[in-house]
Amino acid sequence: MTKIESIQFAFVVSAVVATSLLVGCSRNVPSAYDETDVLPAIYPDYVETTFPPNIAPANFMIEEDAEAYIVKLSGSDGSTICVSGQKAIFPEKKWRKLLEANRGGKFSVEVYVKIDGKWLKRRKYENSISDDSADPYLAYRLIEPGYDYGHRIVLAQRCVENFDERVFFDNRSVGTSPCVNCHSFQDRKTERFLFHFRRMDNQSMGGTIIVEGKSAKKVGGNVDANGITCSYPAWRPTGDFVAFSSNYTRQFFHSLSSQKIEVFDAFSDLVLLDSAKNELTMVTQTKDEFEVFPHWSPDGSTLYYCSAHFSPKTPQSTDSERLEEMVKHATELRYSVYKMTFDESSRTFGSPEIVVDAAGQERSALFPRISPDGKFLVYTLSESGVFPIWRPEADLYIKNLETGEERAWKEVNSEDSDSYHSWSSTGRWIVFSSRREDGQYTRLYMSHVDAEGYASKPFMLPQKDPEHGRLFLKSYNVPEIMVEAIKIDPRVLLETAKKPAEPTRNL
Repeated sequence: MTKIESIQFAFVVSAVVATSLLVGCSRNVPSAYDETDVLPAIYPDYVETTFPPNIAPANFMIEEDAEAYIVKLSGSDGSTICVSGQKAIFPEKKWRKLLEANRGGKFSVEVYVKIDGKWLKRRKYENSISDDSADPYLAYRLIEPGYDYGHRIVLAQRCVENFDERVFFDNRSVGTSPCVNCHSFQDRKTERFLFHFRRMDNQSMGGTIIVEGKSAKKVGGNVDANGITCSYPAWRPTGDFVAFSSNYTRQFFHSLSSQKIEVFDAFSDLVLLDSAKNELTMVTQTKDEFEVFPHWSPDGSTLYYCSAHFSPKTPQSTDSERLEEMVKHATELRYSVYKMTFDESSRTFGSPEIVVDAAGQERSALFPRISPDGKFLVYTLSESGVFPIWRPEADLYIKNLETGEERAWKEVNSEDSDSYHSWSSTGRWIVFSSRREDGQYTRLYMSHVDAEGYASKPFMLPQKDPEHGRLFLKSYNVPEIMVEAIKIDPRVLLETAKKPAEPTRNL
């Protein structure tokens, strides 16, 4: 696989002007200083949070003008790390050793700054080290937050235990900058996964690329006479079935609102694909109900999804008249979370049951995700619509499926959009995308979740350069947690993308 290089993304990373140097703690920590009762201003904000014991070094920048800087980490076992420089870059081996030695405990952080020839010590704080490891890999899409066609989009994987980030599919390698999206892994493993590939210049060359071990195939996904294709996949935890929604997505732009764009579906249904037989079965086929974002329960017995209701004022309206009416009322479209039981032997689903009646509260609930133990449902709640990533008010909510209690996940939410999320295999970690940095670019955050569903203070995914979150001009999109690295050769994916799609059979 090819490592992502900064030049590939055409953004300029500033030179590390205050590179951290490893120093001996006993010799270099100031012996004379003034104590202050002010927490250090650091970026990213890694103050008083909880880290997994296998996370990459949480490097940070001290956001204060000073003549010199020293940072000291101290574990409860007596181990220490000291670095100097405005950018605190911690050696990976020493960082891993400190975290492992203090697993289940804490480490303290002391920041010293020298101003006008005098050393000041900012208030010491502690970070916790969970006993729960994080799954080692993430997959996500890197995309510019623009609204026109032709940008570079890549699918990448990142090892959270270090800074290794690798591209496994690049849309420009095909030559026409198609859209690449909607990756889904079976039970967080990489032996079987898929992603959607859309060619705007040649729709017949689009399709879904399905990976089986080290081989891949591309299948078509038209499910009706209008050529509506499959999108938003959810691979069942076991077996060959993949649930999709089939959407006819449209968008328009606001001229006055601070919200730039409105994305909505003019048609939307659920479809079931037998990936071994290339057979498609319609799960729902309703004109006035808009089903989207399927997600399986951990045992595969239940399909969760979102649905909104829209009835045109003129029942006999044409498709174009219906679409025109939908554009006028798109901001009023609101989704609730439903579920249906699934019988594998007959490929049949039970009757819909409402799980979160968000529409009844004049809200829109999206991206339902069930914890691995089946206890918690996490979803994104916004005022309306189907794409909460564009909505600053979007927050994460959590529902205890055993007690029925649901609440805003205040521990993780911010003043800007907090949306797409993914559970770890243990259910003790969650990763989600957020625009809390600047309202424009989504960055990835992780948080520890306890047995009662309460989360620790989120932290931004660590980067080698702590200023990465401000300098990197792409958004992290659709983060999915994986228990292992992707095995298939990216060249196989590229060759598969260039081939015609295998036809699917509609049942």
